Amino acid sequence: MKRYKALKIRIYPDAKQTEQLNKTLGCSRAIYNMMLHERITVFEENKDDRQKLYGYTYKEVSAYKKEYEWLKEADSQALAWEKVNLLHAYSNFFTSLKGERKGEDVGFPKYKKKKTKNSYTSSLVNGNMAIDFNLKRVKLPKLGWIQYRDQRTSAEGRIKSVTVSISTTGKFFASFLFEYEAPVVIKKAITDTQRVMGIDMSLSDFYVDHEGNTPGFTRNTKKYEDQLAKTQRRLSKKRKGSQNWYKAKHRVALVHEEIANSRADFNRKLVTELCSKYDAVCIETLSLKGMSRALNLGKSVHDLGYAAFVSRLKQKATETGTNVIQVDKWFPSSKICNNCGYKNSALTLKDRTWKCPNCGAELSRDENAGKNLRNVGLDMLGLGKPSKLVEKMLVVGIPVPMQSSVKQEAHRSLAVG
Repeated sequence: MKRYKALKIRIYPDAKQTEQLNKTLGCSRAIYNMMLHERITVFEENKDDRQKLYGYTYKEVSAYKKEYEWLKEADSQALAWEKVNLLHAYSNFFTSLKGERKGEDVGFPKYKKKKTKNSYTSSLVNGNMAIDFNLKRVKLPKLGWIQYRDQRTSAEGRIKSVTVSISTTGKFFASFLFEYEAPVVIKKAITDTQRVMGIDMSLSDFYVDHEGNTPGFTRNTKKYEDQLAKTQRRLSKKRKGSQNWYKAKHRVALVHEEIANSRADFNRKLVTELCSKYDAVCIETLSLKGMSRALNLGKSVHDLGYAAFVSRLKQKATETGTNVIQVDKWFPSSKICNNCGYKNSALTLKDRTWKCPNCGAELSRDENAGKNLRNVGLDMLGLGKPSKLVEKMLVVGIPVPMQSSVKQEAHRSLAVG
């Protein structure tokens, strides 16, 4: 089974290589914008004549290179990729219009800017790219060998392509895409229920598991808030476009980069720990965008980076065979007593603890939610008999996917009856 994995490393080009990199970045951006401009112009001129519009032949990359000689200074594969990127952008736009695109809808393709997503992609042709792990250097088209720093000593598979990018702080990175043959990963067989974990998202602690434990989360934006405010205040006092303004802007970008790196490092280490320690992780399906907008919690929600954590957890789970179970987002995990199944409809967001009026249990909101999610996950995995919690879920009309058709029929009759 073919799989793909990327290896992103920071490279340190010399002055001549930096000049060539900037040329390739500029040429790639220019040809993308020229092809997009041509398509917009042709549509505006021929939108009333569909036959002429659909029969129009757009210029190829080679035609642009003949017209603009300076485009030949860039890597030819990088320019060819820009046409692919533009067609992909149009495809995403049209599938979004039809409502067929998975994920968020995207708008009409926009012109590329130097300040955002400044990168280009090139394919492997005749050995024009390579990585020497012993001498810590990489080979890139039209650039030759460039030094890099990284602790990794090997990579599995063969190189397919490379994406070179420059960050807002002026750092160059090369992300190599490797193709390799990997065996089919079999999901872990769960024999010990202690290796099944339930976690509930927490704005203050990142998450709280079914035992009340937290991962020791540090709120990155709050940690660097004073430093960020100081650098932004200094930037606001500089004359826009001056040398001091660019220096101050660079300092602001460095703080933002530190925040992003800290958040990504925390997520990677946490995901690795969870997938090695547990056979199954039960989480809730959340609408984080809705939470940030409706509950006035935008800053706190975005500071967590919880969506990136869930995405990375799923990716790591496919590699390790860990079971990731997502419970329906309408399941009231915080409002149901994990002991008797009583639903406390009067529970509000500010109530962090509550006492079950049915069984008298003292419950912590987040820990109780973690236990409920874990119990649902155990039922979905077919471990043990259906709990009272699942019965309560079906009574209130919350869907619970089951593995066995016998279980489905039994719970359906329970819900109806």
